[in-house]
Amino acid sequence: MTSELISPWSGPGVSRRTALRLAAVSLPALAGLTLPSVASAATAPARPTGAAYVSYESLYRSGDTLQGVINRVTGNRVLTLPEGNFGFRDFTQGYYDGIRIGTGTSANCRGLVGSGRNTIIRGVANSASRNAGNGICGNQLTIGNKSNAVLSNFTLKGSPQNGMYYTGIVVNNCPDAVVSWLYLRGGSRGYAQKPPGETFGINVMRSARVTISDTEIDGRDDAGVRVAVSPIGFNNATDAKVLRTYCHHGRAGMMTFYETTNIYTEDYRCFSTSTGPGDLTGSGINHEQSQGAIKHVRPQLIINGHYAKTADHTESTGMHISIANTRQDLTNVQIVEPSWDPGPGTTGMLCFSIRDGYTVAGQRNKIRTPPTVTKNGVILKRSDHPISGWGSKDPAKYFAWVH
Repeated sequence: MTSELISPWSGPGVSRRTALRLAAVSLPALAGLTLPSVASAATAPARPTGAAYVSYESLYRSGDTLQGVINRVTGNRVLTLPEGNFGFRDFTQGYYDGIRIGTGTSANCRGLVGSGRNTIIRGVANSASRNAGNGICGNQLTIGNKSNAVLSNFTLKGSPQNGMYYTGIVVNNCPDAVVSWLYLRGGSRGYAQKPPGETFGINVMRSARVTISDTEIDGRDDAGVRVAVSPIGFNNATDAKVLRTYCHHGRAGMMTFYETTNIYTEDYRCFSTSTGPGDLTGSGINHEQSQGAIKHVRPQLIINGHYAKTADHTESTGMHISIANTRQDLTNVQIVEPSWDPGPGTTGMLCFSIRDGYTVAGQRNKIRTPPTVTKNGVILKRSDHPISGWGSKDPAKYFAWVH
């Protein structure tokens, strides 16, 4: 059963990131490189039960919206959902949110857990009535001010909203949150890799020790049109962690860590998250104004852009990894056993973008120390652009450092 506002079950009997708050593929032939069609080969968990959880069925009353059921949760429990279609009309909860968890009337709910990809959440098409600024109508789902928040095992889809744009999921001020086993299909909409056109699929804000795992973010809508930008963002966060997550087919942007201290990823995969130069470009992983220990283990970074020359390549000019910090150099960046497709140059080296022209408040990028890159047990050396011959080094021994 599906209804508009959606109960599938009938019952028993301005700064850069402030703006963001409103905010089987053909692969190049690379030895040992595969990208799965799902985020992880592991089995998704069963719908949980127990004292920490309460079922949708036990709280539902005839005519309820999903938000209405969330508001009935007591005892700081997690609401579990059956398979079916759930949704909302307009972005009227919280601060331009479609669904709001953790504050106000939903303060006693600690999260949502579905029953797999057939638990589908999405806004009613063209129901957005307010412009929060710059053509952004809000966020589809926000959880805020909750320790140990949980979002797991459901699908978030997007719909057109009167020409406006929106973020998919916001995790705001939620220390130790766990975001896992999600599938976003066109779950956010944006038009550029930077504000005001940048939104996120999942935006983690002002939160410590948040883990995103076993998640897939597909930037295409149901018709296969790329509508989403920047699949994941950690903004003003600490101890960020991303595990076994796959992002692909975006319009612009990339996974970004902004003003984030300590970053760890493992088996992160991306494929073609951007489509052009300028505002439509994007790297594989982006770091801005971040610091601390940064380590990426076995990232698979397939830009499939201008330099790839595959049959289905886009015109993205993004590099595999970008790093910028106008406050300090970063001396503890490790890239362990990465895989990648060809970038600029003639030999197919892994390429870092170190943007000398990156400025904030009149200060220029201070990155000078190259990361430690290990491939097949060999520590790669740096080849500096634009020194003559920089792009012709052996990719088994060198990575490119592009200024």
